[in-house]
Amino acid sequence: MLPLLVLFVVGTVDYGLILREFELLQNGAREAARLSVLPQYQIATGVTTAAQTARLNAIKQSVVDYLANENITINASDVTVDQTASIDMGGGISAIGSEITVSYTRPILIGNGWMGFGSVPLKGHVIWRNLY
Repeated sequence: MLPLLVLFVVGTVDYGLILREFELLQNGAREAARLSVLPQYQIATGVTTAAQTARLNAIKQSVVDYLANENITINASDVTVDQTASIDMGGGISAIGSEITVSYTRPILIGNGWMGFGSVPLKGHVIWRNLY
């Protein structure tokens, strides 16, 4: 009976941590979107390729830094930025927005590998209307 109770408690805690980390990925994507929608971070208007790359890297790094403060380690390559996403506003009207996607794989606390469980892929996704 006690092992079953321990398994239940650890599973509940693990589920709570997964929900927490999902919400943090969403928050990180929102942080990047806040930058990406601003005119000074518009990648296409970079004078040089180096300026465009610097703007893209700054947007991605904002997510990496935000999640690092919450003890979640991701690479900049886990963040995708699309500043040309179409947003349907209804009534045949559309707008252009910034779409940010953050991917992260979280290992399970208990039964990692031996009970058929492995890891949980999590994804934060946000689309905000551009201000340019």
